Amino acid sequence: MEEQTVKLLLVDDEPLALLRLRSFGLAARGFEIAGEAENGLQALQAVERLKPDIVVTDIGMPVMDGLELLKRLQALPSPPKVVLLTCYEDFEKVQVALRYGADDYLTKVLLSEDEFVGVLQRAAGTLRKEKGDAEQMVRLLLQELLLFPAGQLPDKLRQAGFTHDGYALSVIRTAGQLPDEAAEEWLAAAEPDPRFRYLAIRMAPDTWCLFFYSVDRESFASFYGWFYEQCGRIGERLRCGFAAASDVLDYVMSVGGVYHRTSDMHEAYSRGLTLCEAGFYAMPGELVREPEPCEYEPLPPERFRALLAAIGDAALRDDGQEAGDRIREWAGLIGGEYRPVPVQARRMALLIAAQLESFSWEKSADAEPAWPLERFKQAAESALHASVLACEARQLAGLMAQRNGGHTGRMRKEIKEALRLIARDYAQIELANAARQVNLSPSWFAALFRNETGKSFHDYVQDCRLDRAKSLLRTTDMKVYEVADSVGIPNSRYFSRLFSEYAGATPLDYRKGQQAAR
Repeated sequence: MEEQTVKLLLVDDEPLALLRLRSFGLAARGFEIAGEAENGLQALQAVERLKPDIVVTDIGMPVMDGLELLKRLQALPSPPKVVLLTCYEDFEKVQVALRYGADDYLTKVLLSEDEFVGVLQRAAGTLRKEKGDAEQMVRLLLQELLLFPAGQLPDKLRQAGFTHDGYALSVIRTAGQLPDEAAEEWLAAAEPDPRFRYLAIRMAPDTWCLFFYSVDRESFASFYGWFYEQCGRIGERLRCGFAAASDVLDYVMSVGGVYHRTSDMHEAYSRGLTLCEAGFYAMPGELVREPEPCEYEPLPPERFRALLAAIGDAALRDDGQEAGDRIREWAGLIGGEYRPVPVQARRMALLIAAQLESFSWEKSADAEPAWPLERFKQAAESALHASVLACEARQLAGLMAQRNGGHTGRMRKEIKEALRLIARDYAQIELANAARQVNLSPSWFAALFRNETGKSFHDYVQDCRLDRAKSLLRTTDMKVYEVADSVGIPNSRYFSRLFSEYAGATPLDYRKGQQAAR
């Protein structure tokens, strides 16, 4: 999240003093003057209305002086930081104010802009640290409330300064663990609104809860519409992120209803997890909403047992074609004619994988390891959508049919076609696009490419680009940055480092060496 502007409230009964403070270049330093007041009583009213981060106040004022204002502010649930402005003769009052909780003080006489901004920056730094610590505490308390029925935790939340007028949850599950930075990336797609707020809470290595809540009772009627709109934005960011990662689009995002009681958080989160599981038969990337009950239809046990026996028998005979046909048949039934409970569908996939252990994966001359089976097992354990699991099953079936007991010695036609694409479009080709053009999922294409060529797709393309760069350096007068851009590595410094590692010389030294050789 971007760092927000720090809001100031200036309090002084001397107009010239306020004019001088306004003359300082505060906006360029990240500070906004949200309001002004002439005495402590006006300041209290302004604090309630404007919610400033820092109050800059004179000590000596009519109606209510700075000391009394400070005491009143310290009694608030989330008091702003207070910086005092004083004259030399008020030093005893300054000592009292510091004991009351003032953050810093400045003497008005000869006050400079740099001195003033420096004090504000220290106060803002303390404020940010305290907010970060408080937010982390709130995250931990919310995590416990989401995981377990409420006990004394609601009181602790209030003590931590967390209040709401209503909340809604979105639960996101991914097939595999994502870094903590991923949630901040998702939330970056949300559109801020001062009436509403949101937090990302990690519940498990593969599960996040996005907690949206309202802090403005008068605007609560529009909260759910805003919440659902932000979930749509985040969902779009997720889709783009998974596509850019060139991996199977396998995540599920549930969108729950609105709740008001803190004690209902555990129920709300449990409902979100249930919706995620119900999303097993939704399209990948589709938001799963309430109320959309999923009606499950089990695959008849006798039919599955017959398929399982046929797969096992074909695997024993090294008949990849027959085993593949039966696997495809099962994949067509899941999410098609039948909709078994997700855990049962995954269990069936694991049983199929167990039947394939006897298949002679390593009979070919290249002694290829049985990685397709391991990949299918991983999908069986972690797939969040029936369509993803079925896709993995079909691609496994196709590979088995092609091998048919290991009798393959030539490169797959899909990889040959990919090599032709790379030779033509090496400067801009991406894995996801190449996989789409040869009709394979990105993950299977990446694994097949490495198996067939001995290199990852990224490394192979990079080598092609650097080979082309060597040719351009030998045969043209193009500048290094022009060569870098033409081969698809527009960052010239990064290109020079890659080229040096690849060719054993910098681009300029390589060109000089080639010219000398001629």
